[in-house]
Amino acid sequence: MKHKIAVALVAAVVVVVSLAAFAEKPAAGGKVFLLKSASDIVAELHVRPSANVTGVTLQCSSPSSGHSDYNLKTGTLVARGGAILKLSVGTNSITVQADEIQSAPEPK
Repeated sequence: MKHKIAVALVAAVVVVVSLAAFAEKPAAGGKVFLLKSASDIVAELHVRPSANVTGVTLQCSSPSSGHSDYNLKTGTLVARGGAILKLSVGTNSITVQADEIQSAPEPK
C-alpha cells in the first residue's frame, strides 16, 4: 500500500515539474510597442515594468481589412491594417493608432 502511494506521489511530482517547465513565463522587464507605417518602424513606445499597467487593448480599426495575431511562444502581439493600442493605468489611458503595431519584450 505504501509503495502505491509513493509511486503515485512521484508520478504527480513529475507531471507538475514537466508542466512547469513547459509553461509560458511572462517576460521580466518592460514591453516595447513598435509603431509601423508601410512596414517601417516610425516610433517605439517603451512601457516600464513598474508602470502598473492595468489593461492593454490591441485591435484593428477596420475589422474587415485588418487582423491581429498573438504568438504564444514569444508572447508578442501584432495588429495590421490600421491598429489601435490602448494602455490603461488606473482611470487614465493612452491610445495610439498606426498602420501596424507589434509588441516585443524590452531589450536588455
